[in-house]
Amino acid sequence: MGKGRVHGKTAIITGGASGIGLAAARLLHDEGAEVVLTDIQEPPTDVTMTFIRHDISDEGAWEQVIGDVLDRFGKLDILVNCAGINGTAFNAPQNPEFLSVKQFRNVMSVNGEGTFLGCKHAIAAMKESGGSIVNVGSLSALLTMPNMFDYAASKSVVRYLTRAVALYCADKGYDIRCNLVIPGATYTPLWDTIFGDDEHRKEKEEAVRNMIPLKRWVMPEDVAYAVLYLASDEARCVTGAEILVDGGQYVKGQTTR
Repeated sequence: MGKGRVHGKTAIITGGASGIGLAAARLLHDEGAEVVLTDIQEPPTDVTMTFIRHDISDEGAWEQVIGDVLDRFGKLDILVNCAGINGTAFNAPQNPEFLSVKQFRNVMSVNGEGTFLGCKHAIAAMKESGGSIVNVGSLSALLTMPNMFDYAASKSVVRYLTRAVALYCADKGYDIRCNLVIPGATYTPLWDTIFGDDEHRKEKEEAVRNMIPLKRWVMPEDVAYAVLYLASDEARCVTGAEILVDGGQYVKGQTTR
């Protein structure tokens, strides 16, 4: 087997137990990287990559995870900030009139603060040798979705963070790139709270699929290929960029909620 596109690199992927994070972990591993996946949940039993239980909203946990990776592998080349939560899981209003402060803070602490902490500690680990930070955003940060106020606001923070980190690192002379992948409607377990598990689930899935201009769901593997590109040296001149993987939703201005 020839060398892969990220051969010899060491990567941390948060939210790696399922969905986009797991797909990215598998792909980067297949392409030659040493992958450490982190999550608050256990990954599938067939995963042979290093796993660390990790609450990304806890700064001490970030220090421990990155310290463990540096001790074991001697470097950190790639960070994929993929872990996140969706406000629909709380079965409570998410609009700006009735959203509770507690719920807003909960979603923001994971999606917004968790991504900030990942970037902060990755910069410290990468600034001498360089690296790539890939943040996973959401189409909700580009198209106004008032009934997903908490989630969309948190992903807007992630979008701004990406640009700020990219420019900061460039200005400091650090060889650290920071980019954003923006998935559209992606078929992951986050949709389970929306679709439920009744006899109408297939109808609901088809209704969402038909809203997407390409008439196909974005799958986690589709997003993972964008992550792989940004993580690799193929994107060595790409920083502060946004890659849409949304089946044409943004150009049509089409949301699926």
